[in-house]
Amino acid sequence: MVSLYDIQVFTPRTLEEALELLDKMGGRTKIIAGGTDLIIQMRHGLAPRRDLINIYGLRELRYIREEHGMVRIGALTTFSEIAASEPIQKHVPFLAEAANTIGSIQIMNKATIGGNLVNASPAADSLPPLYVLDASVKIVGRKGERTVSIERFYKGYKKMDIAPDEILAEISFKIPDTDGRGLFFKHGLRLGDAISVVNGAVWMRRREGVIEDVKISLGAVAPTVVRARRSEEILKGAKPDDENLRQAARAVIHDISPIDDVRGSAGYRAEMAVNYVYMALKRLVMGR
Repeated sequence: MVSLYDIQVFTPRTLEEALELLDKMGGRTKIIAGGTDLIIQMRHGLAPRRDLINIYGLRELRYIREEHGMVRIGALTTFSEIAASEPIQKHVPFLAEAANTIGSIQIMNKATIGGNLVNASPAADSLPPLYVLDASVKIVGRKGERTVSIERFYKGYKKMDIAPDEILAEISFKIPDTDGRGLFFKHGLRLGDAISVVNGAVWMRRREGVIEDVKISLGAVAPTVVRARRSEEILKGAKPDDENLRQAARAVIHDISPIDDVRGSAGYRAEMAVNYVYMALKRLVMGR
């Protein structure tokens, strides 16, 4: 295990100070917020051993706001805050469900949504709901800010569209239609604090006896979280009968590329992905 006793930790008081430090110190430092992933990775040699810029105290990046038909979440908002948020529970309760599965209470109280995103794990529980919400991330640097869709933000396994001198500052999404409904699911090897073997989210809107719109995302089954586009195409404009739901669930195989690891084989993950998507679709159709 790697010792971290002599690592320097810089604690800026403002976002501007943090960006100045990043600009001045180049790639010699790493941003840390809750540290629930990064410290473990550094101690086990899974992440480079670097000095740290601790931004956890930047209150300007901790908020949940509902404005102009959008929900905006500051990158330093904890999962406990997201799970308990009135706007989240009102408009996107399935994101609150995901926040509640992120880990133990201690982890939920410390881990931040921005940290979960930049850790870039394809098994991250916050990502599938954000994918079906077509969320965007705001990235800031000394040269200005830019907004990137959540899908374009991830370029591959642990690869993101963010420069060493930039900070992920906010996650935002349009409030979904009130006649639609979403659902989050997670399959782990045990109850409690477990990394997902498969996770995902489904959002559906029905009108006049047919599925007018549907979005399906899956995690832990590809290098990044993916949208099950083939399944969505099958369901849009179709009747929500059992045969269509089963056909759509089977079609997720075309959009995933699971691997074997210590938590499960590729075949097991594929089977669980099909089963969970079918169960989620069935629950949404039955209004459960």
